[in-house]
Amino acid sequence: MMTANKLVSVATLLLSFMTMAPTSAQNKADREEGVFHIRLAGNEVGLERFVLISSGDGTSSTSILQFRNPAETKQRVQMETRLEMNGRFVPRGYELKSDVDGKKGAIVGTFAPGQAMFEYSGPATPRKAGVLVGKEYTLLDSNIFHHFIFLARLFQYGKEKVQSFEVVIPQETVSGVLTVREVGKEDVRVRGRKTETTRLQVDSGALTMRLWVDRNQKLLRIAVPSKQIEVELE
Repeated sequence: MMTANKLVSVATLLLSFMTMAPTSAQNKADREEGVFHIRLAGNEVGLERFVLISSGDGTSSTSILQFRNPAETKQRVQMETRLEMNGRFVPRGYELKSDVDGKKGAIVGTFAPGQAMFEYSGPATPRKAGVLVGKEYTLLDSNIFHHFIFLARLFQYGKEKVQSFEVVIPQETVSGVLTVREVGKEDVRVRGRKTETTRLQVDSGALTMRLWVDRNQKLLRIAVPSKQIEVELE
């Protein structure tokens, strides 16, 4: 298993070319959709549109992410994802399709007790790889921001201020542990409206991220201050 200080790809991949109900009320809202605006140093570089659907003891998500390479503005990147999970956001099946200036690739993930397996196809030679996992983990892929929703909803608010979660990153074929800390309440302005949120600090050991979550456990904002990345719900 990869150590936590290696889990930096959410920010670094973006720089180098980057409303579901709370878990306790999933049966009251079957569908949630939204758009995340992705900004780098204050400039918008992309959008991620996502849909979450809950039914019985399962949750699924789909998304389309489009952004331009901040270092090479002519390069366009699109990623489409589909993720099937149980009620605790443990993955059951995963698919990612990518298109980088017409070069297409794909990842297909399958999950068994203790192991996550991935098949990779694209311009390079197809390959298979896997990682060992524990019983409870969730999937947090590189540059797919709506996956942070699952981390925010696994966190148990008002209990231990610091909690740890195992995550798997398919694009990197790694797993590791993130530490999540409840920092406190903070009012933020989203879409021109001030909203009270709980701010969480996510620490990989090498990178610190911030999440702002409202009282309904809706993820409103993500920030990586050291990389000047901000992601905000439309």
